[in-house]
Amino acid sequence: MLRILDSERISLIQEYCLERFGINHEKLENYRWYIGSKNRIYIGPEELKRIKPESIGLCVFRLDKTPKPTTNFLQLFGRYVAKNIIELDDNETINYCSGKNLNPKRELDVVPGFVMVRHKDKFLGCGHWNGSLLKNQIPKSRFCKINFL
Repeated sequence: MLRILDSERISLIQEYCLERFGINHEKLENYRWYIGSKNRIYIGPEELKRIKPESIGLCVFRLDKTPKPTTNFLQLFGRYVAKNIIELDDNETINYCSGKNLNPKRELDVVPGFVMVRHKDKFLGCGHWNGSLLKNQIPKSRFCKINFL
């Protein structure tokens, strides 16, 4: 059942967003935060009184050992992300969008962990960088075949 997220966890997520992506707290303040099943975190409108929904709004995080941003979150707030961004070239974007992991041969200025993956001005979503491999975190339902960019 969906519940309002406690202020301690909201602070944890806001601190994570600031530390990991450089997103200021002010950008995240105008939302109501909820927690649903499987530690899924949602942002959405005020709580509904007459029904008890399983989810509301957009799923933006999953809380396990560390917060994991969803593709929804990074596409919605991507314009505010200031660090831990991996910029893909055309060929890498074609491969990444089809679901492949990448092994970039160039030097990347990112800290290992969850990163935002971008191509030019398009926010593709979430990836996990371990220092040598970019593991694709885009949901399989969003994989697509791109022939050219």
